[in-house]
Amino acid sequence: MDYKTEQPRFAPGSKFSRRALLAGVAATACSRKRASRYHGWLFVSSGEGKSVAVADLAFFRRVTAIPLGVAPDQLLHSGGRVFAVCRDGLSLVEIDPVKLAVAGKIGLPGKPVSARLSPDGMAALILTEEPSLLLSVDLSKGHVTARLPLPGAASDLDLNEAQAAISIPSRNSIARVSLPSFRMAGITDVAVPCAALRFRRDGKTILAGATAAREIVTIDSASGKLLARLPLPLAPSRFCFNDNGGQMFVTGAGEDAVAIVKPFQNEVDQTILAGHTPYAMAVLDSRNLLFVTNLESGDLTILDIDTRTLAASVHVGENPGDVLLTPDGEYALVIDRRTGNVSVVRIPSVLGHDPGALGKARTKPLFTVFPTVADARSAIIVPFDS
Repeated sequence: MDYKTEQPRFAPGSKFSRRALLAGVAATACSRKRASRYHGWLFVSSGEGKSVAVADLAFFRRVTAIPLGVAPDQLLHSGGRVFAVCRDGLSLVEIDPVKLAVAGKIGLPGKPVSARLSPDGMAALILTEEPSLLLSVDLSKGHVTARLPLPGAASDLDLNEAQAAISIPSRNSIARVSLPSFRMAGITDVAVPCAALRFRRDGKTILAGATAAREIVTIDSASGKLLARLPLPLAPSRFCFNDNGGQMFVTGAGEDAVAIVKPFQNEVDQTILAGHTPYAMAVLDSRNLLFVTNLESGDLTILDIDTRTLAASVHVGENPGDVLLTPDGEYALVIDRRTGNVSVVRIPSVLGHDPGALGKARTKPLFTVFPTVADARSAIIVPFDS
């Protein structure tokens, strides 16, 4: 395992040769044969540091930090560019992933709450509060092109080609917005406050999590008609889909488990144990695995989706947050929310045994750990030369 933390440093905004960087790191590497690495950057936003740290995943090392002056809350990647959504700065900051420097800033008329990229990646839709708005931001032109007032403070949004769905917990409602016209298509009173929501893969149904009621509320996206209330043993707060959208995995307070919802059948399929305090999730479709971080135990639980059993367990640190999977399916990266340390799990290595019954599998070792930046809030993987 390689725990070296010495980092090359660069002046903010300066250009440097990636070839020189790799040569320098390779010269200090140990002579043993390395596992294959993914050729891409890891960007991690820091609230405390008011910056975005950048790590080279080919060598699992932080290479620099990009100062923003305000805390970045959410990161987006579109068309070879990285964007940081900054609530305190009322802005969307563009980062050049080649120069590793700030490339521009787009001012917003309110505090951003949540953001999503349009399907073509040309625009960002952003929810704000103070005032409560839905904004459309043209990323090429660098300014807000449309705004729509909302009837209350919003929590989350999702979108497809034709429509945006917005949860408004202060009004116990789900709003639907027509994207071609950027006008309100309708508001559904669902009688309970909902937060996280997502469209079904075909866009015909909206699924929203009612945490206090411990249920998934589903509505028809065309008419706004309430379709069903799916009771859960947990308070649904985080959603994750498999690749074909046929299964939605749900975590939340109240149960050490993941609920599996069948969106097309409009039913809860099963609830399975997933370590202590399941939190963030990611699906590796090539192996049909679900990765779940565990807040209290500091573990990464890996579940076999086909058999609904434990595939492996890895201890990853004190306060694991998001888990990201490299596109080649080789590594899982778990970001510690407090320290920003990244625990690297080499997936083929931890799956090289039969774990047996749930809860009896041996905890597998990490591949390596490297630091990024404290108070990590969001992270994305960007391929080199994207």
